[in-house]
Amino acid sequence: MDGGAKDLLDLSRQQRNLLLLRPIFQLERYKTMLGDEGSADRTLFHGIDTHYLALSALDLMMEATTISSGSTSVEVVAHLGYIASRMKPGLTSPQARRIADVVLDALDNKANNHREFSAEFFDASARTARSIRYRLVRFEPDADDVYRYRPTAEGYLVYLGMLDLAPEDSQELMEKMLDLLVRRGRFEAAVEIARRARKYSIEYRQLIRDRLYQAYRAPGSVNWSRDMAGRLDEARAHVRQRQAEDARMEEAVGEALLGADEPKTRASLVQLKETIRSASLIRLQLVTDINVAPERFIEAQRAVFRARRPTGLPDLEPQLLPQLVNLPARVLSAEADVFISALYPPVWPKVYEMNSVFTLLLEQRGEDTEIETDPGSIEKFEPPPDQFPKELVQRANDWLTGKFATGQRLRIDQLLDAAEDEGLDRTMRRCLVLILFRSFARSENEFKKVSVELTGETFHLDIAQGSALEFVPQEDSA
Repeated sequence: MDGGAKDLLDLSRQQRNLLLLRPIFQLERYKTMLGDEGSADRTLFHGIDTHYLALSALDLMMEATTISSGSTSVEVVAHLGYIASRMKPGLTSPQARRIADVVLDALDNKANNHREFSAEFFDASARTARSIRYRLVRFEPDADDVYRYRPTAEGYLVYLGMLDLAPEDSQELMEKMLDLLVRRGRFEAAVEIARRARKYSIEYRQLIRDRLYQAYRAPGSVNWSRDMAGRLDEARAHVRQRQAEDARMEEAVGEALLGADEPKTRASLVQLKETIRSASLIRLQLVTDINVAPERFIEAQRAVFRARRPTGLPDLEPQLLPQLVNLPARVLSAEADVFISALYPPVWPKVYEMNSVFTLLLEQRGEDTEIETDPGSIEKFEPPPDQFPKELVQRANDWLTGKFATGQRLRIDQLLDAAEDEGLDRTMRRCLVLILFRSFARSENEFKKVSVELTGETFHLDIAQGSALEFVPQEDSA
């Protein structure tokens, strides 16, 4: 069976790195089967993260190699026991030591008499299964004949491989490694690094696209200039730098290709050049995504205010009923009540004669009408001007302050009549109406020495009508 691929992708390196984690994964999987020694209780590891403990043990051994040849078993057990007790405060000292012993034994493969770990994987280049043997830690004597634990090369890879960098930082790191390998003539290793850098380019593009799609889906929750513009500028600068580096690397590989004579070396250089071009193409696609992002965001904002297209509901006869008939009788009978109730309308139509029944049954739902696709335009919102100028409001307040200063109880209709008698124009009197009614709320009352009460009566004037408010000096209301 031909799947369309000429050669199988060689993933031996990735498979090997993945298999290095198998002992740690197996410990996490089977930890619930472990318990206190001499006890049937299997809840000892509940709440214990063995992944963290294993990586912490490797970190301790690495740090210990800076001052000695590694960590003694006593030091590792004490360190892991302390962390276990912090994870699960209810542990006793023997229980914490038991957890530490189990984690250390898993790293050292005690279950297999401290032999090397072994695992099989499919080697695509050879099209056969192969096995690898490795250790995560070594337990060997130092110069003083003191046995100490230290990580192996595989142990370092397990720990350092978990220190993931941002895609953009990883791309820069891979470029420096690629440049160094090309200058040293290690072209096969350079091809592997170039492939990895290409994967980071794909990851970085997907990261930017995910952020853009999130903004497109919910444009109302995104402030473009604050949340997206800066990130896109950084992405644009990053791609520009990577493109310049790709051009320089492609030129260097081309020069090396001209001077290469061995067929294997030339094949590696050709593959390296194609990989670099492929990564550059991915970055060009990212540039396109970035350039059209502002326009797509504006279109998404317009779509928020556009009338939604009516969703066509499925027809009963051609879609739903055939599916119901094809169901097994047992399922149909069990769900009959649900199906029948789903067919009921929210409100039963009222039918008064037989002709109306036939008309209702023969009625067909109309086709969805096409709506206008004109995107229209977005106009800047101009707030309406104030209804009354500030000078007019101030004059109205001054006039009311003078009336309230007399100390008399005044009703709103009396104040409006007085304003008309004194020759105040209609705009001024409308402003007085607004101020007087607004004063009924204590928070809006600008006349602190006057309280407003409802009389229970109404008034009717040419300028306004409504509840008759009475303005009472605070001395009188007290």
